[in-house]
Amino acid sequence: MKTLPFRLLTSNELYAFANRVAEACKLTVSDNAYLMKLCAYIIVANSDLRRGLGRTFNSEFTSALLFADEKRDGGFIGLRDYIYACCNSGDDVKDEAAKNLSAIVEAVGNTIYALPFAAETTKLDVLFEKFEGPAAREALATIAATDWLERLKARQADFEKVYQSKIDTESGVDIPLVRSSKNAITTYLKGLFAHITTNVINDAAQYGAIEEKIDGIITDAVTIARSRSTRIENAEKEAAKATDQIG
Repeated sequence: MKTLPFRLLTSNELYAFANRVAEACKLTVSDNAYLMKLCAYIIVANSDLRRGLGRTFNSEFTSALLFADEKRDGGFIGLRDYIYACCNSGDDVKDEAAKNLSAIVEAVGNTIYALPFAAETTKLDVLFEKFEGPAAREALATIAATDWLERLKARQADFEKVYQSKIDTESGVDIPLVRSSKNAITTYLKGLFAHITTNVINDAAQYGAIEEKIDGIITDAVTIARSRSTRIENAEKEAAKATDQIG
């Protein structure tokens, strides 16, 4: 059976995954008392997880927040890379201005886009403050980067609106219940996987089909989870493309 890195899954994804596994077992090995008992435990724990998440279950803020964060990540990367590109413009005045700005970016952090949401927000606020200085404003104007900065500020503001809405919604989350139910679901799933993996060797006719179904469910879950990690890479590519077009 394929390996599932549980740590990659969000609470909602774990819920959906566990539900699919339980349903697959009911359809394929309903005569196996041990597996059905584990599935019953999974369903109960899943119910607790949903109750613990409350209004955040399948919340529209999850995708909206990721989208808003991706937009501001791209804004930062675009501004950063544009400044760096201008360091070698061939114009001494622009080169000097860009180098001064790049020093500010480096001091705040070249990879702040990869930080957790709140930490990135704090870092961007620091960057905006440093860019408000007279010398920095003049340097930004010299390399025509003011619009890049204003776009980033706007994207930061958009992100904060969505983030605050999410925080307001999550105020009712029962953290202890979410944590305990997720631990229970993971434990039951691991036990179910181990039982199937052990028995498929001796009875492929009975356990081979459910193993194949679960492998498919694992593949789907991992694909969805890992797709989130590619958003930074995509943002970098877009920023590089934009820089090339400007150059």
